[in-house]
Amino acid sequence: IISNINPNLLFIEGFHMNGSSNLSKSPSTTSLVLIGGGHAHVQVLKALHKKNIPNNIEVTLIDSQKAACYSGMIPGCVAKLYTPSQTLLELEPLCDWAGIKFINKEVIDIDNNNNCIYVRDNNNNNVPVPFDIVSFDIGCRSRDLNEIPGALQHTIPTRPISKLVERIDEAEKSLLLPQDNKNNKAYVVVVGGGAAGIELAMCMRGRWGPILGDDNLEVTILNSGIELLSHESLSCRLALKKVLKDRKINIRSQCTVREVTSSHLLLENGDRLAHTHCLWATGAGAHMVLAQKLSEQGIDISSDGWITVNDYLQSTSHSNIFAAGDCCTIIQKGGRTPPKAGVYAVRSGPILVKNLMAYHHNHNQDSSSSSKTTTTMEHYKPQDDFLKLLACGDGTALGFKFGIPFQGKWVFDMKDHIDQMFMNLFRKEYLVEKDDNDTAGIVVSEYDAQGDNYHSSRILGVLETAELLQGKDNDEVNYLDAWYCLRKMAKDETYRLEVLNIIRQQQKEEEYQSDAIKSESRVELV
Repeated sequence: IISNINPNLLFIEGFHMNGSSNLSKSPSTTSLVLIGGGHAHVQVLKALHKKNIPNNIEVTLIDSQKAACYSGMIPGCVAKLYTPSQTLLELEPLCDWAGIKFINKEVIDIDNNNNCIYVRDNNNNNVPVPFDIVSFDIGCRSRDLNEIPGALQHTIPTRPISKLVERIDEAEKSLLLPQDNKNNKAYVVVVGGGAAGIELAMCMRGRWGPILGDDNLEVTILNSGIELLSHESLSCRLALKKVLKDRKINIRSQCTVREVTSSHLLLENGDRLAHTHCLWATGAGAHMVLAQKLSEQGIDISSDGWITVNDYLQSTSHSNIFAAGDCCTIIQKGGRTPPKAGVYAVRSGPILVKNLMAYHHNHNQDSSSSSKTTTTMEHYKPQDDFLKLLACGDGTALGFKFGIPFQGKWVFDMKDHIDQMFMNLFRKEYLVEKDDNDTAGIVVSEYDAQGDNYHSSRILGVLETAELLQGKDNDEVNYLDAWYCLRKMAKDETYRLEVLNIIRQQQKEEEYQSDAIKSESRVELV
């Protein structure tokens, strides 16, 4: 079940046989089992270093992979702006550093009545791993991949993310024809008009355009809605359309796929769309096999297969079960569950750490003690408006925040800075060994909190901030200054409203000038 298993004794370090077929833990300890090394769970691993937590809790991670992909950097990796290894969150070194047991196997079942997770060992035996508290952060699968005929056989799905770049690398081999052949063409269709599909379309253009030549590459986004990112402001949607037009990316809206063949997409409206390569970016779908198993154990599952949790990230049916990231849906009064996006998994990490430890504390006190205390769990409040940064595949990016767009190389540099800051929390070379005198305890904070310590080297008034954020083609823009201004706008409402008022006034003037130029052109034509 893990690397040091002895198949003859069926022994796992830290657990022992209790006389039956089950593995047991030491009776005086609480076993916290983390299933999946997702964006929230890696923060749990980092926080729950063995020297930070009480001696009466043992933490175990179960994941079928030794490294998890950081989704925020995958589009850049598709465009060859990063190497695959740069996008990996290495789980094994992180667990070694934290003193956490790592079981590198796939979960195949759960016995909730007996508090056991089942994994399969190298001899195809089902081996139970006991738990007192269990948390899921297992991501999701590509929606409708198994339901639409031909999609599984003839497309490159975005999930599992760990396989996406590998599959694109394989597809690219067919493009590398002899140098005297200049007629090779590729028709890339991205099914899905969400942020992921849009980024992939631009990054495929950035990757294969130089190989084939722009005229030999056609990229099309199939969108089921009326308009791309219809929930964004008009100025953001117009900026997106311009970016896609500049990159010769076609958009077909109100399209749904009925069937996929090796050469065509058959649409519900009867159209046939040719493709040489089809990327399936339809959004998140639940792991239905696991969902069924959990449901059979009495664990609350939504109608579409998500683990249902309250705003403590705690199962609505079992208080010792938690979940975070794409695999769950949050049930809360008057609130809404956040969309399936990596930023929400990342932001939920610190809350999950606090609530797992609060649950452990509240359920592991001597009932006869007069000094019992209760640790209050913290509500997870998903942010309404987060900073959206779309890699354009050429070293630039398009960003949205507060209903305004911003674009350029500096935007990608800012995105890269934020992504690298998250990754550096878990990279082996940045993991500092703790000594016995370290009494800091569990440190929980937002991964980008250190950004609060940055102060611009110059005083930026509202006018300077407005000009800075609209510096589309200005390579001189300091991305740290821009990030500082965006964070200040999030905290200072008066400052934010003044900056937005200036930007919107500038946008109106630009629209007026554009309309005037078009009007003059029509007069000259007449």
